[in-house]
Amino acid sequence: MTGAWRCFIIMSRALFLLLFSSLIAPLHGKETAGLQQDLLKVYQTWRQTMIRKDYKSWKQVTAYARQIETRNLVVSQKKRFPSAMFALPMKPPAIERLRLLQVNEKGPTAVAIFYGKADLDVKAAAPNSLLVLRYLREGNQWKFYRLALMSQLPPEVIADVSANTLGFLKDAVFQPSGRSPNVQKPCEIPDYIADIHLITYGFDTSVTVNGISTHEASDTHGTQLVIGGLRNGKNTIEVEGKRLRGSAKGKKSLKVSVHLKTGNRKSPAVQVFEFKPDPAKGPYIYTGEFVVDKTTIGRHFRR
Repeated sequence: MTGAWRCFIIMSRALFLLLFSSLIAPLHGKETAGLQQDLLKVYQTWRQTMIRKDYKSWKQVTAYARQIETRNLVVSQKKRFPSAMFALPMKPPAIERLRLLQVNEKGPTAVAIFYGKADLDVKAAAPNSLLVLRYLREGNQWKFYRLALMSQLPPEVIADVSANTLGFLKDAVFQPSGRSPNVQKPCEIPDYIADIHLITYGFDTSVTVNGISTHEASDTHGTQLVIGGLRNGKNTIEVEGKRLRGSAKGKKSLKVSVHLKTGNRKSPAVQVFEFKPDPAKGPYIYTGEFVVDKTTIGRHFRR
C-alpha cells in the first residue's frame, strides 16, 4: 500500500493544523477526545497567526524543528524570512466540513487525518482529498509540525471511506512515527540557489550536501531544493544507495545530480555534479567534493 501514497504533495512545507467542527464524527475514549481537543486549540491559535501574519505568536504554536526547517527553506531561496512564509498564495484550509477519520499519538508525535474537499483558497475546485496533519509534543504542549495533502485518491480508497472501512489507515504513512525528527542546522544565505535531482528506481537512496541538506528517495524520481544552497568553492556530497528487491517500474536506475540556478533566462540552471553508477553493481556509498565558481559555471554554460 505504501507505494500508492507517493503522490502526497507537501505544500511548501507550510504549517497547517486541524480545525474542529460539529460535523466531525465523535471519537471514542476520553484520552482520544482529550487529544482531539488539544489539537483543536493549537490549530485555532495557529490559524490566526497565519491570517494576522503574526510571527511572534506563530513561533509559540509551531514545533521548533519546523521553525528551523521553514527558515532554512526560505533562506535557501534567498528570500526574506519570515515575510516570505506569510506570502504563500494559499491559505490554511477551512476544514469545518471535512470528516475526521483518525487521531492518533505515539510518544512525542501525533497525527490527525481528514477526508473531504480541502479548500486552500486558490480559486480552483477542491477535489476530495486526504489531509494528514502531524504534530510534535514539546514539554507538555502539542505543536504543529507538518502537513501532507493527497488529492489524487485511488478509487478503492474513496470507496473505503464511503463505506467507513478505514483499514488503509494502518499504513505507516498515516501513523505517528513515535520519534522526534532531527533538527536541521540553521543555514546561511547561500552563494548559489540549487536543486538536487534524484532518480532511484530499485534503490533506497539518501544524499547529504554540505553536511546540512539531507534528501531521501526510494524507487522514485524527483527534484528537491538544496537546503543551504551551494557555496563558492568546495562543496561536499555523500550518497548511499541500497538496492531494493524489486521496483514498481520494473527497472533499476540510479542517478544523483545537482543543478545550480543561474538567474539567466536562456540557461536557468546548469549541472555542477552528477553521480551515475552502473545500477547492476550496487549498493553504493560515495563521498566526494565538487567545486563551484565562475570558471566551472562558465564551463558548464559552454557545453
